Amino acid sequence: MNTLQDRLIAALRETGEAITEGSVPPLRLTSAPRRLGRPAGAGRSRWLTRLAPLAAAASVAAVVVASLAISAPFRGPMQGRGPVSGPSRGAPPGGPAALRKVPPYYVDLAGWTDILAGRRAEIRATTTGAVLATVRPPRPFGVFTWVSGAADDRTFVLAAQRYWPIAPGSKGARAEEHDNTTATRFFELSFTPSTRTARLTELPIPGRLRTSQLFGVALSPDGTKLALDLYRSIQVITLATGASRVWQWPGRGWVGNFKPYGQVLSWTADGRMLAFQQWSGKFNNTPHVRVLDTTAPGSSLLASKLVLAWPQSGVQTLDVPGNTLITPDGSKIVAPTMALARKSPYVTAVEITEFSARTGKITRSLDQFQVGPEPVQNVLWSDRSGATLIVSDPRGKARTAVLGVLSGNRFTALPRAPHTNLIAW
Repeated sequence: MNTLQDRLIAALRETGEAITEGSVPPLRLTSAPRRLGRPAGAGRSRWLTRLAPLAAAASVAAVVVASLAISAPFRGPMQGRGPVSGPSRGAPPGGPAALRKVPPYYVDLAGWTDILAGRRAEIRATTTGAVLATVRPPRPFGVFTWVSGAADDRTFVLAAQRYWPIAPGSKGARAEEHDNTTATRFFELSFTPSTRTARLTELPIPGRLRTSQLFGVALSPDGTKLALDLYRSIQVITLATGASRVWQWPGRGWVGNFKPYGQVLSWTADGRMLAFQQWSGKFNNTPHVRVLDTTAPGSSLLASKLVLAWPQSGVQTLDVPGNTLITPDGSKIVAPTMALARKSPYVTAVEITEFSARTGKITRSLDQFQVGPEPVQNVLWSDRSGATLIVSDPRGKARTAVLGVLSGNRFTALPRAPHTNLIAW
């Protein structure tokens, strides 16, 4: 589904909570949100099952769409500059030496079909793209839905669930309900490069988490803690003991990402600070980036530091269409930013932007493109300071996403890389 559809669905869900019974004519919609991961652009009609059970919210759909479409010519993120100058086709090509600046291995969730994701997890070599090992979900689990890696580049956590194929229309309602209410289980994936072997071990995490509750995962750099995004709360679990802490988001809005295909949450290297996106506003279309000190007392996410807030006005509209990462040293927030032209042909200007985590001001803008109305740019990994990044950008055929290393504002494509953001280093 495209970004606009994602926002519309989340807006309908939130707006529905504020509509009283009888205030609008009733309308029957699918009730259960579907949380199984999907590749961008695949089977949009199936994603409509995310709509809220309060179907009366659909009456405000036209208003939501109108508000999301108000935008202006690109002026550069957050600064009101003039029209974008310099390269509009992305960063120029870099050399193979850049591949040695990033971790040597990564895990991607492969086996995409029109309706299914994560049939297997592949461990790949970054410099060649070669598949070094493959693991599949143990029975009775059918798919992996999330992946996150520790700083050692050998330890990963995978989320898995059972899956029931869904028939079109009302015939698939029962299977869809099963998919949304089935339990998510977490597994540690340990990779041994010398033997090219991978071991999958179920993590003893207490409680039962439904798949529809999970909006993102992040393994701490030392591999000892797992952070979970649960829509209106964040839970951090100590894996050795099963002990957990929960921080709640009060009131309107939600914690997450409209395209949860990667790092919805991200840690600093010391495992103390956790960055996350929080969306609010009248239609939940205003993103914020906040940083939570997980060692401080308290249980409210309002205690987290607000680092970035994207304003929307008649002058320009700025957005975060994908991930936001805090650099391991805690100094910067890295995000893909975009602005949509007001008039046809609706060209979108996108770039990778680095912001100061202390002041929220821009420190660097990279990899600028002017593309169609559906951006495909994202940031997937950062080195300690943000000097070297792994991103996806629209330089492929028909503007499809290409994964690569962005260093010195030069782009080196990852050899034989898969077309997915369900990936972790």
